[in-house]
Amino acid sequence: MDVVEQGLFEQTLAFSSVTPYDLLSALGSATILSGLLALIYRFTHQGYSYSRSFLETLIIVSVTVTLIMVIIGSDIARAFALVGAMSIVRFRTPVKDSRDLVFVFAAIAIGMACGTQFIIFAAIFTAFVAALLVAFRFLKFGEMPNQTYVLKLRIKSGDKERVGEICRDFCRRHSILSINRVNDSEVEDVVYEVELKRGSHYRSFIDRLSSSVNPASVNILVGEGQVTV
Repeated sequence: MDVVEQGLFEQTLAFSSVTPYDLLSALGSATILSGLLALIYRFTHQGYSYSRSFLETLIIVSVTVTLIMVIIGSDIARAFALVGAMSIVRFRTPVKDSRDLVFVFAAIAIGMACGTQFIIFAAIFTAFVAALLVAFRFLKFGEMPNQTYVLKLRIKSGDKERVGEICRDFCRRHSILSINRVNDSEVEDVVYEVELKRGSHYRSFIDRLSSSVNPASVNILVGEGQVTV
């Protein structure tokens, strides 16, 4: 019993060594740094899947992890107890973009660093990530120069050759993806995949198609690699 009591007494001393000031300092640092991370996310975000609640989630996750790290301290038993308690939580929200998942991990890392009093390291990490993401944004890292589109035309069946000639003038490559005849008539819905030549713009391409072929309808979609939903 003396050994058990001594162990409990040592754990109590280790936990009591964390003052309310230390806790507030860790939580405040995590809030500021994760808030900066959220602003970086908003500044560098591209596409249509922006969510305000995700920014709030980044801050709350970081603050929560900070408290967890303060509670755990250097006690392995307490760490296993918290892991067991947290294992009952199930997150089933799908992550649309892997980049969002990286920001969640970054918020967790900031919380862990602040909770263990490595606040300077957390600040350096946040500044480094910010510089990296801003560089990606302005250098357009990883962007493909191709102008790939999906084009859907409702035209007469005899106009496909004329459309092909226009495509050869404006496009590096083009191919027919599908043809659907409308109500057993001479009108067809033709879907093309086209990659415009450098310097060509899709508006000029559409204007040329409209004036030469006069399609009943024209729909153009940005290629998958250029849009994020």
